[in-house]
Amino acid sequence: MRRKEFLKSMALLSISTFLPNIKAKNFESNLENFKEKISKLNPLDGKFWKLIREQFPIPKDYTYLNTGGLGSSPYVVSQKVKEEMDNLDRYPTPNHDLEKWWKIKEKCAGLFGCDKEEIAFVGCATEGINIVVNGLPLKKGDEVILTTHEHVAGNLPLLNRAKRDGIVLKTFEPDKVNWETNLERIEKLITKKTRLIFVSHITCTAGQRLPEKEICKLAKDKGLWVFLDGAQVPGMMPINVHEYNCDFYTTSGHKWLLGPKRTGILYVKKENLDIVQPLTVGGYSDAGYSVEKNELKFQPSAQRFEYGTQNPALFFGLETAIDFINLIGIENIWEHDRQLAEAFYQELLKIPNVEVLSPEQEDFRTAMITFKMKNMPYDKVVAYLMEKRIRVRPVTDGNLMAVRVSFHVYNNEMDVAKILNEIKNLAKS
Repeated sequence: MRRKEFLKSMALLSISTFLPNIKAKNFESNLENFKEKISKLNPLDGKFWKLIREQFPIPKDYTYLNTGGLGSSPYVVSQKVKEEMDNLDRYPTPNHDLEKWWKIKEKCAGLFGCDKEEIAFVGCATEGINIVVNGLPLKKGDEVILTTHEHVAGNLPLLNRAKRDGIVLKTFEPDKVNWETNLERIEKLITKKTRLIFVSHITCTAGQRLPEKEICKLAKDKGLWVFLDGAQVPGMMPINVHEYNCDFYTTSGHKWLLGPKRTGILYVKKENLDIVQPLTVGGYSDAGYSVEKNELKFQPSAQRFEYGTQNPALFFGLETAIDFINLIGIENIWEHDRQLAEAFYQELLKIPNVEVLSPEQEDFRTAMITFKMKNMPYDKVVAYLMEKRIRVRPVTDGNLMAVRVSFHVYNNEMDVAKILNEIKNLAKS
């Protein structure tokens, strides 16, 4: 943790209320200009992160701590989407440029650690989950293992498949104390009828990172498919799906990737392309068809899961968001986010009337920290913080009834100090 900056922020907090709300004048709507500026700064220097903060339209007096729900896009991303939308209206064309489409996929593949042919563009992680959950050849009685802390985006598709086809869902409670216990709990649920392990890479509830490699190895040893829901991961920390050896992985562009809303990425391992049946298809899904001959040949890549007219402007925006993240450096982002979250976590432990719900093992904590107040309901805490212009997320998932705080590139030590100060005030009430 940049402890000197954090302590300075705590000291300045008492007078920050009287400072004018000066609008940032150092933002860039051109990626090359941002690249030139950021290349001259050191990630260990506060000026590096100050420059990054200035690239976002978040008001100076608004402390946004809910990237896990929805990220803010930098000016360069918004500008790119607007430019491409204007171009599309100026010169309408019903077909998106496949050469450019594959170029964007290549960048996504670099982010995921996979081949571009294994990437499909979707509207969000929810759509990616539905494609796989509904397309897998599961039959009545087949079992799926998941945690009690899955997001509604995973729970509903699985429940829908259970209601429709009679698959069986078996759950386990994530252990926040010992990561190895989670493997044991999964293994105890595995039977001859188990077909799929579906878990969040990082839970939306407590920001708990599950042991991805170990879970995937367990699945492979048992001959099972494994789906990692990565909605809370790419853009926060480095990933490599080939190293994990998972079968499926999906994320949304609108969270940690800082991309346009209604963009998402689905990874399907090459050997699973013919296993997952595309249930919704259209133009671009096929590599040729004939109604007269009753023939349909799907694309040999994950493009088979894409269909119909697209809005390419959104995915050009996603490409720019990935470029923006790459200029900062995903390792730098992970270090920055974790430092802020760790400072918050360690100080939370010292506050009376606070119960911290995030993992006790540091390796499995992330940029999201969850807590609850013993002397006040979670919704009252959220409402109070909102009055102070601090945006967090209420967590009802997994019946936690708690408060989740997310830290990302536009956050700093002052944000940590501000929310801690308000929690301390609540603890005294």
